[in-house]
Amino acid sequence: MAGSAGKNSRENEEIRLLILRVTDDCNLRCRYCYANGGDNREYMGWETARRAVDYAAARSSFFKIQFTGGEPLLNLPLIKQIVTYVRERKLPAVFQMQTNGTLIDLPTARELKAMRVATGVSLDGMPGVNDMLRPFAGGRGSTAAVVRGLQNLAAAGIKVGLTTVLTADSAANLPRLVELAGYSGNIHGIALDLLRPVGRCLKNGVLPPEPDKLPVQIRAGLRRAREIAASGGRLVRFREVERLRYQLRRGRVRRHYCYATTGQSMVVMPGGTIYPCSSLAGIADFYLGNILEDDFCLFSAAIRLPFLQRTVKDMAECRGCPDNWLCGGGCLARSYAYAGRFDRPYPGDCQLKKIFLEYVRMEEGFPDGP
Repeated sequence: MAGSAGKNSRENEEIRLLILRVTDDCNLRCRYCYANGGDNREYMGWETARRAVDYAAARSSFFKIQFTGGEPLLNLPLIKQIVTYVRERKLPAVFQMQTNGTLIDLPTARELKAMRVATGVSLDGMPGVNDMLRPFAGGRGSTAAVVRGLQNLAAAGIKVGLTTVLTADSAANLPRLVELAGYSGNIHGIALDLLRPVGRCLKNGVLPPEPDKLPVQIRAGLRRAREIAASGGRLVRFREVERLRYQLRRGRVRRHYCYATTGQSMVVMPGGTIYPCSSLAGIADFYLGNILEDDFCLFSAAIRLPFLQRTVKDMAECRGCPDNWLCGGGCLARSYAYAGRFDRPYPGDCQLKKIFLEYVRMEEGFPDGP
């Protein structure tokens, strides 16, 4: 990405991911929430959403719109309005939503199916773990409500992916989560999101996985997935395993970790303020402007960010790794949260990648190089 906005702005400022935080409000009070969901109750309005969608569409041949929060279903009317607008104007976008799942009754599930919104549900484990990490605002556990939501999604014919924040507690109970997913009928996979020490996590003392235990815990989850599939259940796929398998089969080099490093993502907050990454939202150093400003230009604002166009080869600690072509240098937000800088990978990212890579190579006999 080079140059400035102008007649070639489509090439110079292409946006691949538009994240709309449609509300900061939430019915849960997750103990590690990076967004402090529910502490504020601001809701995005139509003008903010429309401007964000128009801005992305004018600069993209194809992009994804992701609805987040807080809990995005608390602003379902706006989501429906956005989907209708995109479809009526035939804009080149697809939809995704990350939800806690507790508000999904059968009519809502059917609406999501009709709107073709790909749905991810957050769940950290069985009740003993999930209820402790992800309670309702009043303190009651949320697991039973999430399971009902998953059942309603299944009844509507919607396959979902689970997102699990990997903490010391959830990592230790990963095989049980795999069991729930394997026998659910509509959960196709699990994405593991390593804990970031930001937001509510800092005051609640939620701990990341223990490095010496993590390999055993992840391998136990992978093994349980194979056992369930062998006994007739659905094969639960891990997102990172599938990504690595795809890269290895095709020799695909991953130079960048995510769209935030290429300047191709924009996170729009309820009031219109913009950041490059959801986990960096609200931090003054990463403020990019406001979509309601008539002269807003993402590229002009983002060019000053220290990590723009950062690749794995820019990171001294990664250069000697024979597998650096597969990782993109790790998560920006975790590097910043743990070390306050972007040129060092978070060691947990490296460890998790190596565990999954060992598994894929052992399963399929892939070579070590690109």
